[in-house]
Amino acid sequence: MPSSLIELRPDRRLLDHEFEGYKLDLQALPHFSSSLPLPVDRVFPDDVQYSFIHAKLFALHNHLTLDYWDYSYKFYYINNKRQVCQQSFETDKTFRSAVVYTIPSTVERKSGHFNLCLSFVSQGLAVVSDGAGYLHIVDTGPRNKPEESNHWQTLHSSLVLGEGKYFVILDSRLQEKNSKQTLHCLLQSVEQTEKHFSSVLTWVSFENTDHTWSQVSLKELKGKGIIHYAAIETSCEALYIASDNAFTFTHDTEKNITEPETEDLRKIIYTWLQTSEDITLTLKLEAGFDKKLVHVDVSPLQIKVSYAGKSFIEGKLRHKVDSEFTTWNVQDNGQVDILVTKTESMLWDELLEGGDAKGEQVMDASLVEEAHRRLAHLCAETEVTPDLTSTGLSTQELEECDAPSEEDTVLVRINATNHQITHRAPLSVHQYLFNIKIETEEVPALALRHDVDACIWQPYSQLINEMWPVKHQGTLKAFGYVQSSKQNRKFVTCPPNFTYSVVCEASRHIFIYQSSGKRDCELRKRTAGVMKPIKVGQQHVFNIENYGEVIGINATNEYLFILTESSLIAIHIV
Repeated sequence: MPSSLIELRPDRRLLDHEFEGYKLDLQALPHFSSSLPLPVDRVFPDDVQYSFIHAKLFALHNHLTLDYWDYSYKFYYINNKRQVCQQSFETDKTFRSAVVYTIPSTVERKSGHFNLCLSFVSQGLAVVSDGAGYLHIVDTGPRNKPEESNHWQTLHSSLVLGEGKYFVILDSRLQEKNSKQTLHCLLQSVEQTEKHFSSVLTWVSFENTDHTWSQVSLKELKGKGIIHYAAIETSCEALYIASDNAFTFTHDTEKNITEPETEDLRKIIYTWLQTSEDITLTLKLEAGFDKKLVHVDVSPLQIKVSYAGKSFIEGKLRHKVDSEFTTWNVQDNGQVDILVTKTESMLWDELLEGGDAKGEQVMDASLVEEAHRRLAHLCAETEVTPDLTSTGLSTQELEECDAPSEEDTVLVRINATNHQITHRAPLSVHQYLFNIKIETEEVPALALRHDVDACIWQPYSQLINEMWPVKHQGTLKAFGYVQSSKQNRKFVTCPPNFTYSVVCEASRHIFIYQSSGKRDCELRKRTAGVMKPIKVGQQHVFNIENYGEVIGINATNEYLFILTESSLIAIHIV
């Protein structure tokens, strides 16, 4: 069954056409700092861990963990004695530190190990990776009660991937069904072959029986290149992955993996490429062809393309088309190009009803960008007036930092039962920026660039008429543009209420953009040539050089918390 194509259409009500940009604010933001009792534990890649995947896993590892089940400002990091430390920021603007757990030392640390990871699963449960292959399930007790915070206990420890296989924790989720608790963990490791490095995703599940945890299943997926985003669906029935390359199941202890029908086994005789306005079908005739024997018959809901009585394409179209505008051309090399115009501006999930094994959809980033550019006036800087034609942002006017990526990033939903991709959303135009947790029980939301803005998209698990709901929840005004100019950025984030956004360098500056518009600034509008009030935000620059390299970050609605190897800083966003 072919996967459904999801189009990410921003909510116009969450876009601001009048926002002009950011003005530098030289007023210093209040900040509070605390020296850590012991340095943060850090691991660096060794000589054989030289791939881009390793660089991302080590350099962009966020050592500061926020407890989303506790509404107070409680953060956790792991010090160089393998102790989980709790740092709480009190109402009197002071910090309080406490050691809550010591990670069991199963093996001696050596070159090649990964960073230690902490992930909170529920109000009283956490999982910890020691970076050496062991996963620990930990009972934390109710963490929102101070008197209970120092009694974490290890419930289960196991070498989940086998000897010599190290990983980081990407996601964890607790499922309670039929009075049974199942803990799901999503782990990422790296596998080297003779030709390249591969990212490996392992979905391992544990079951609680008579207060004893035991591993019940393990699923494995592999793919080339880095993983931008990965999460377990809240229903625990599927996996979400955003990457530049396809990921496929290679192992499942619960169900045999059936090899999908590949392109080599299928007889692909035509391809089709679409924009929101039209569809281009392409096929190739054999040598010695006769143009007069090519017949193209298109009605509003039917299509038939044949040559000398042999049918290439035939069937009922997925949606209606304007058959009168159909055109086709036969080139000298035998290539036939057919242009079909849609009656409604939309993306189709398939060409023919029920699919067609003889055809294959191809994605072209430039054509997708063109369709996107036609809607760019919804959030572009160009002032739209009734007398002027609305224009989007021309790619010829883009600066170098705005050049579209050549990589074809796709967000997919993969069913864990049949191992098939059910839905896909192309991100090559939108450009993945970062992810953020905005709802405790839901998967992290994705921040994607849309024109000059950044839109926050929240995936949900309840399929509506077989469609995957990915909802536009908020917008970071003009942030898609400003972040792309920061070549030395390390961490990028925003708070759950989207009132500001952050670009953090490793060791020099932190750029904070407050998008709450003010109309106290007057500039000459280039389109009209007159002075008029405009809406701008404020850009703040915080110098982090005195504290050392930034290795952790977390943004709340009122404070931006920054972790260095020896300090924790709270910047008050006023």
